[in-house]
Amino acid sequence: MNRNTLLLWLGLSTLPLITMAQQAAPQQAAIPGTATPKGNTSITGTIVDADTQNPVEFATVALVSVATGKPIDGTMADEKGRFTIAKVAPGKYKLLVSFIGYQPKTLDEFTVAAATDNLNLGSITLASNAQKLNEVVVTGEKPLVEEKIDRTVYNAEKDITNAGGTAADVLQKVPSLSLDTDGNVQLRGSGNVRVLINNKPSAIMAGSIADALKQIPADQIKSVEVITSPSAKYDAEGTAGIINIITKKDSGLQGVTGTVALTGGTRASNGNASLNVRRGKLGINASLGAHTFYNKGDMSNITISPKYNTPADDRYIRDQFGNTRINGLFLNGQLGFDYDINKNNTISGGIRSNGGQFDMENTQRQKVTEGGIEQPEESFFTDINNRNERLGTDFNLDYVHTFAKPQQEFSILSQYSVTSADTRNYQDRFRTGEDPFYLQRNDNEGGNNELTFQADYIHPFANKTMLEVGAKSIFRNVTSEGHLHQADLESAQTDLLDFDYGQKVYASYLTYGFALKKLNIKLGARYEFTDIEADYSRDLHDAEEETDGFKDDYDNIVPSVALSYTLKDKHTFKANYTQRIQRPSLFYLNPFEQEQAPGTVLRGNPYLDAELTNLFELGYSTYFNTSSISASLYMRQTDNAIETVPEFEPETNTTVITFANVAINKTYGMSLYSSVKPVKDWTVGGSANLYFVDLMGELYNNSGWMHNIHLNSSYNLGKGFSAQFNGGFNSKRIQLQGSFAGFSYHSLAFKKDLFGGKGGISLGLDNPFRKSMQMRNDVNAIDYEQHILINNYNRGGKISFNYRFGKMDQQRAPKRKRSIRNDDTKQGESNGMQ
Repeated sequence: MNRNTLLLWLGLSTLPLITMAQQAAPQQAAIPGTATPKGNTSITGTIVDADTQNPVEFATVALVSVATGKPIDGTMADEKGRFTIAKVAPGKYKLLVSFIGYQPKTLDEFTVAAATDNLNLGSITLASNAQKLNEVVVTGEKPLVEEKIDRTVYNAEKDITNAGGTAADVLQKVPSLSLDTDGNVQLRGSGNVRVLINNKPSAIMAGSIADALKQIPADQIKSVEVITSPSAKYDAEGTAGIINIITKKDSGLQGVTGTVALTGGTRASNGNASLNVRRGKLGINASLGAHTFYNKGDMSNITISPKYNTPADDRYIRDQFGNTRINGLFLNGQLGFDYDINKNNTISGGIRSNGGQFDMENTQRQKVTEGGIEQPEESFFTDINNRNERLGTDFNLDYVHTFAKPQQEFSILSQYSVTSADTRNYQDRFRTGEDPFYLQRNDNEGGNNELTFQADYIHPFANKTMLEVGAKSIFRNVTSEGHLHQADLESAQTDLLDFDYGQKVYASYLTYGFALKKLNIKLGARYEFTDIEADYSRDLHDAEEETDGFKDDYDNIVPSVALSYTLKDKHTFKANYTQRIQRPSLFYLNPFEQEQAPGTVLRGNPYLDAELTNLFELGYSTYFNTSSISASLYMRQTDNAIETVPEFEPETNTTVITFANVAINKTYGMSLYSSVKPVKDWTVGGSANLYFVDLMGELYNNSGWMHNIHLNSSYNLGKGFSAQFNGGFNSKRIQLQGSFAGFSYHSLAFKKDLFGGKGGISLGLDNPFRKSMQMRNDVNAIDYEQHILINNYNRGGKISFNYRFGKMDQQRAPKRKRSIRNDDTKQGESNGMQ
């Protein structure tokens, strides 16, 4: 490529922005100083990455006259890689396509005849600047983190420290996200997020996100998308946004390809395999994997009533401490297909299933004093066994019709998800040298069934204008059956509880996008009607059976506004507003009591209302040379916020952990991300999130500053060797009744490419410079205080091997993926489905 050609492409990349105001169609950009002949033909196409088949957003397209050898018109692709050059006169042309980080491409000469109304060039692929194709081997320069107009994308497959881990390990490294050692995820300080898999809800997320993330191997994750301001097209979603986990799957290439990966480690091991087959119009993809983990730790839990700063001669203190062992085994598999009936009609479907068992064994020593005097009857040892068995399966069948007009599309989507879970808490209490004097068997079987239908229609107009409309219905049914059996040396008793919760959601939406010169505007509104009906019965051993039920319905109109403005092709400004509702899931609703340890009971609240959130965001992003920077200011207010409410019952000396709509949550924050390459083979990136939280309730108020920082660095050592570092720190977390202490993490990995780049072996080290991680949770209630300290021995090492096989024949034009997104329920944080 000569110098003049390079200057031409660089110039064309800025021309659409300089001259957009002069065009009848804002998507076009005429070349200043040229007399552009006009006709009736439109030239359309889609720019995609040759490796991933993902759209190349905002690629530059120049139309060159063969007669003069000069560009006569141009445009920029949209966020889906689609472009249109309108009013093209008859003649012979070439097309020049370019974008930063890709090799420029010149399409062969083509002719526009006088009678041609529309010329669709189909899929145009761009290869990475550092792309080497050898069967299925592709080496590109995709960054670890990409900042796009409406989302942040973390390319997990580029991070070799992820090998052998779980989805929880992956999400911990994503900008704006933070996790604790239990896998509880927060986005910009809020736990009200919805996690999707390949743009779809998954049955495994129906109960606890923390438990579900442990079931997904990191080796199956391609990327993670964080959407902080979803449009009205998405389900009315919670306070923070959407986390979309994209798994490795069929790339749309003809032929047979596959991967295998194995990892052995001191804290976890796994194995995964995938296979993609595409012949003609039919594509089939399948994967199977297993993940097992094992770890240990210790803990202490001190409850003091009344608090130390309150005078009391008979102060009650319960001190629990002990050791914990954790083991788990999960299996996952999926089988999918897509079939091109013809060039305008496609049908696709599949089944995905995850299941397994999680066990935690804890031996505790409990000492209780009143007025400084030990109480022998309440001082003992307890063997605790928690088991969580879960199986979730998703079935989906989708149909998409594309019209002759570019970007016009109609789709019908359907999905059925079913989850079953069985949680168990067994406790044996004893004193040294004696048989158990108390036995407790707490079992809870739960289920969640979801049936979803969705229809969407997209209609493009001239001048870069787009209308999208759709309708959706969700039918949910949640059941829970609990058994609590208690026996001491003299008697035994059994309590039963049945809970049946039905929810129907009917929704419709409309979004309208258009451009005013350099300003892109997208307006949207969503209407949702929710109908709830629930029944539960409680059969207590010493009382008559309790029965209760309730019905409720409400509707919401959810607006959304998104603005973006690009200056000089490298400075992008954004402004977004959206409103969201968040319905509580089974984790928060189930009234069955689980005594997780002596004196600690977890109980849901079936009378919880939905949360309502207003979210405002301002953003800026730019790039220069080999560096990029993005920054966002945000503010959100959640009314009717669902918060954890620990209550101490003095008559039974028990802490009951429940939930209530007790607070207004106001959060003001700023997030930053930057990436730079000091030298060719070295990349350094980092993100920071600083925010202030103000929680206001009827009985409690709490506020404070918080932050989380993440740093990553990778270096290409040459000859197939590479190294990578990941680390971060999360500050103290403010809660309505106290705080959760800060913590840090770090990991190192070294990789060697094998078999000509088709495989590799890596060595990973988790927290090598620290023996354990301490997690502290302090509760400061009106009449008591509680201090929990968990010491997690998370130092570990692992060795991973991966290999890609197969041969691809040719590329097919990519089909736009449509999917159901059920992202409207507030998820639980830990301990599984009740």
